[in-house]
Amino acid sequence: MAWSARAVAAPHRRAGVGTALMTAAEAWADEHGAATISLHTYRGSPTSVPFYEDRMGYSRRAIVFRKELNQP
Repeated sequence: MAWSARAVAAPHRRAGVGTALMTAAEAWADEHGAATISLHTYRGSPTSVPFYEDRMGYSRRAIVFRKELNQP
């Protein structure tokens, strides 16, 4: 399992950069024997959620719960 972050700067969004990055990452993973790819993104993101679901064909598979605790 490997972790890395991907982001496209705002001025370059909707120009195919994210699609090219993800397509290359998926091809690399496939060539190296990966069976699946999973990723995390903020559920309320107006750009990344549609990108992954509609453009890249990913589906939601889990719910991550988080609770902020009071820090002294």
